[in-house]
Amino acid sequence: ALLSPFMLVGRGYNQLAAKYPFTTGIVTTTLKTSAADAFAQLVMEKREKLDWRRHFMFCTFGFAYLGCWQYYLYNNLFVKWCASITKVVGHAGSAPIKTFIDQGIHHPFIYFPCFYLLKGHMEDAPPMVSLHKCKEDMWENLKALWSVWVPAQMVNFTLVPLHLRIPFVAGVSFAWTVIISVMRGALDAPPSKGQEPSAPTPMSSAVSSAVTAPAIGTVQMATTAASSSAAA
Repeated sequence: ALLSPFMLVGRGYNQLAAKYPFTTGIVTTTLKTSAADAFAQLVMEKREKLDWRRHFMFCTFGFAYLGCWQYYLYNNLFVKWCASITKVVGHAGSAPIKTFIDQGIHHPFIYFPCFYLLKGHMEDAPPMVSLHKCKEDMWENLKALWSVWVPAQMVNFTLVPLHLRIPFVAGVSFAWTVIISVMRGALDAPPSKGQEPSAPTPMSSAVSSAVTAPAIGTVQMATTAASSSAAA
C-alpha cells in the first residue's frame, strides 16, 4: 500500500513515454539536468545562492544535447548500427559494442567538446581556448565518466528488465550530472571590456566526494536510451 502511489506514477510515466517518446525525453532530461545542477550547487558545494548563468548553461545543454541530439543518437543511429549484431548475438552480446561506441567515441570526441564550447561561450572565451581546456581535462573527465557509465551501461544493456531501464538510466544520469557539474560546472568571470579573454582557470576536482552520492554514482545517457536499447 505504501508503494502504490509510486507504482501509479511509474506506470503513468511509462505510458506517457511510450505515447510521446521524444517530448517526454526532452522534458525529462531538461528537468533532470536542472535538478542535478541545483543539487550540486546548493547541497554538494553548499552555495548560498544559485549561480543562474551556470544553471542556464546546464539547462541548455540538457535540452539541446542530452535531449534532442542523444534522442536521435540512441533511438536512431544506435539502432541502425547495432541491429545486425543484436540479431545474431542478442543484447548481452551487443552490449560491449554499444558501450564502446558510446564511451570510447561519442563522449571523448563529441560530448565533452560540445560541453566545453558551450561553457566557454558563457564565459566569453574563444573556441580554441575552450577546446584546449577540454583537451587538458580529458583524461580526468574520462576516468570519472568511465567509472560511472561503463559498468552502468553494461548492466543496463544486459541485466536490467525493459520496464526498469528508464528509471535506472535516469538515476545514474542524475548522479553523473552532479559529478560533471561539481567537477567542471563553475563558470569563470567574463573578461572586462578592453581585456582579452583568458583561458579558464583550473577548477578543483570534487569527483571523490561526488561519487559518494547514490551514484552508481554527466555524458549521461538520456532517459530515452532505454527505449533505444530495447529496440536495438
